[in-house]
This record gives sequence, structure tokens and C-alpha cells, in this order.
Amino acid sequence: MKLLLENWRKYINEKKWEDYEAPKNTWLNIPLEDLRAAAQEANGEITIADELYGLIDIAYKNIGGHFDFRSAQDLPSDYTDWIAIDLDDDPDPDALRVSKDKASGQKLSAMGHDGTRHAIDSYLAKTADLLDSSGYYGEMSKAIAHIMITRHGVPFVDNQEDVEKVLGKKVQWLGEHPQGKYPGYDGWYVRKIGGEHEDMKILVGRPIGIQGVSQP
Repeated sequence: MKLLLENWRKYINEKKWEDYEAPKNTWLNIPLEDLRAAAQEANGEITIADELYGLIDIAYKNIGGHFDFRSAQDLPSDYTDWIAIDLDDDPDPDALRVSKDKASGQKLSAMGHDGTRHAIDSYLAKTADLLDSSGYYGEMSKAIAHIMITRHGVPFVDNQEDVEKVLGKKVQWLGEHPQGKYPGYDGWYVRKIGGEHEDMKILVGRPIGIQGVSQP
């Protein structure tokens, strides 16, 4: 019995993407228990945690990395939903979308890709699909907000009260974009990020229990 238990733990800890036998071009939800076990493994074997962290590392390297994930051992933290997809001939995942379970639904909070155009386009398309689904939402700014608005026409939360209700914090409401960009998307606001710097954002998607959702 002890040997069986040890072998089972070893199998879980060393689980890799190819072990899921997921069809190509199909998004797969990675069980949290697999990620937790794989992240604790330190015997030199590549695990699903290593593979997904690699995608995050590539996606965030130009901004110094993701603040919650500095190594594979940091996965999954308090992020609750991990979906990934394999798009090419090799046996590795190529794109990743991560969200957190919140009172207003699933907040899109992290992503990853292998650096190829195909993988980047895939995670962007999946992001847009999720944001048009009930219960999915995310704070966005800069390039990702531009893409979601101009290419995908995603819905957004259109008033300060609902934005603050979803976020659970106060914001400096702007409404229209201060530079006149994105007509019809009048949900811009400024808030402090990490208690340090201010950033202009828009809350996109369809949070649960919110009436003020618009889609130009």
C-alpha cells in the first residue's frame, strides 16, 4: 500500500501536458490539484507547472515578469481556473488563460503564450469569447484594452458605482477616454495599482449581478 501511494504521488507530481491527451486546438482546464502537486516537485522532471510557467514567463518578460509568478513553484497561488491549448505539432501547450474566482464571477487575471503569432491570437480570441460570457470580466488597459475594444467589441461596465462594486475599491471616474479614443466606450477610470502608481483602466466583460453593462 505504501509503495502504491508513493507511485501515485510521483505520477501526480510529474504530470505533464501530454499526459492529459488533449486534442489539438482544444482548450483544456488544468486541475488545481495537479498544479499544486507539480509546483512542489523539485526532482528535475518537467511538469505541467513548469510548462505553464514557461508560457507566463514569455508573455510577461518585457515588463519584468508577472508579479505573482516568479517561478513554477509559485503556481497556482490564489488563481483558480487555468485553461491551456496546444496549437502545433510539438507535445507542449502554446497558450494559457488564467482567472480568479470572485464574488462577481471569474476575473481574468493572467495569461501566457509561447511567443508565436498563432498562440498570441489564440489567447486573445479566447479572452474575447470569455468576456462575452456571463460571469467573466477583467480590468484592462493599454494594448490589450485596445485590441479587445477595436477588434472584438467586448462589453464593458459603464458606470462608477458598478465598477466599484465589482472591484471592491474606489476609483477616479473618467467616463470617456481623455484622448477621445474608443467612442461609445465610456467606462474609463483611474486607480492605484499595488498602492504605488496610478493606471487608467476599463472594466470589460459581464460580471455577475451587474446591470450597467454596455456593448456599443
